[in-house]
Amino acid sequence: MPGEVTAQATANRSDNNGGNGKNGNGDAPTVRTPEAERGLMAWYRRRSVLVHTVLTVLLGLGIWQIAAANTSALVMVPLGDIAGALVDTIKSGQLWRDFFASFQGFTVGLLIASAAGIVIGVFMATSKIVFDFLDPWISALYSTPLIALAPLFIVVFGIGLSAKVAVVITLAIFPVIINTASGIRTTDYNLIECAYSFGASRRQIFTQVLIPSAVPFIVTGLRLAVGRGLIAVVVAEFFGARAGLGHMVFIASQNFSTAEVWLGVFILALIGMTLIRLMYRLERWLAPWRDFKMP
Repeated sequence: MPGEVTAQATANRSDNNGGNGKNGNGDAPTVRTPEAERGLMAWYRRRSVLVHTVLTVLLGLGIWQIAAANTSALVMVPLGDIAGALVDTIKSGQLWRDFFASFQGFTVGLLIASAAGIVIGVFMATSKIVFDFLDPWISALYSTPLIALAPLFIVVFGIGLSAKVAVVITLAIFPVIINTASGIRTTDYNLIECAYSFGASRRQIFTQVLIPSAVPFIVTGLRLAVGRGLIAVVVAEFFGARAGLGHMVFIASQNFSTAEVWLGVFILALIGMTLIRLMYRLERWLAPWRDFKMP
């Protein structure tokens, strides 16, 4: 009888240990506490943009691989072939030469277009006479397919940096002008009246009310200018250039080198995505009060 009682007690202790979540070694298993869950959610909220970006890129790469396996090699190639083309162009030095040639023309043209577009947009928004004179021309030129005039720029400016800069300015300046003027003209009039009631001068109203209110519009115009500028530099290099990513894509397409064609397209897309992300950060820095967060 005492032996049966001892055995029963041992069994009860074993059941209690199992009920407490211990394993056979007597070690407690990992249990996710509410504090750990809250910490995980806090980390996710801080890194949500990175997590979502990585997930969507992986999803896109997976879809690409599936599509490439079921499509002609003249249209799409596996990512391994594109990676091989990347390695070959880096080793030969062609990629760096083409990248810097395109980036130079794009950067110079975008900077000039941004500065000139903001200035013109400010004058159009603050002067009715300037607006009346320029608005018909801005509207007409913005809706005109100016990219068709790229060969004329090559004839006028020759093959080189000047032609690429001119084409980039022509395409990128109009979104900046239109968005800058719209941002200033749509400023809440109550803010202006409030500033006047506190004795603000015209200069203070311009620098502390109108411009801050127009910052999101201006940055939106810059984001649109980035996309149009990349298109412009590629088209300019199609028609006349000795180096550049557009030139690389054009030559590769002539040689039916699909991997190099997609390599150039991917690099241009990466440049555009990076610059647009920087524009978002610029907007948050210049106008943090306009940062909208989903609940």
